Amino acid sequence: ERLFDAIEAGAVAATDIPPVRRSLLLKSPDPAIKARAEKLFGSEATPAARREVIARYRAALDSPASPDAGRAVFTRECANCHRLGGAGSDVGPALITVRARTPAEILEHILDPNREVSPHYIEYVVLQVDGVIKTGAIAAETPTSITLRQPQAKQETVLRSEIETVTSSGKSLMPEGLDQKVSMEEMRDLIEYVRTAAQ
Repeated sequence: ERLFDAIEAGAVAATDIPPVRRSLLLKSPDPAIKARAEKLFGSEATPAARREVIARYRAALDSPASPDAGRAVFTRECANCHRLGGAGSDVGPALITVRARTPAEILEHILDPNREVSPHYIEYVVLQVDGVIKTGAIAAETPTSITLRQPQAKQETVLRSEIETVTSSGKSLMPEGLDQKVSMEEMRDLIEYVRTAAQ
């Protein structure tokens, strides 16, 4: 409730709330919380909405691209989870596999990351008994703990005695919404850089 109040007061921007937390609030079993979340965040993006974004961005692929400019976009937006050209972190899948894909296919995977998700990269949500939420892919499990793999190659171990629930978000570690941070021209350059560096 305090978070909702802060958003309504303008002290916190709704866009600053991570997608997984927005999703949890939008799916809350408490009708009052769910209704207030829908008022502040809107409903979750639908596959149709993703298709519209992909169609809009696809038009930019026909223009000349700059891999050098794309490297800067990769460093800014992708290197926390992907390694390419000797830079970045080994959190997400190896990008060398994209060399067999067309620019349009790469675009679809970037803008709709939940279309195909390997079980190794599914995001899990750990709710601790103290109310703290932690997210990441499960890197390791023991009878007493779970270790989460997170951006920037970080790993965090949570004791099972401190966990209330562990649930799969059913989504990729890679969040949707990169189109809100990357312009169509930047996306074109990013895809060219990824294709070039993966050769």
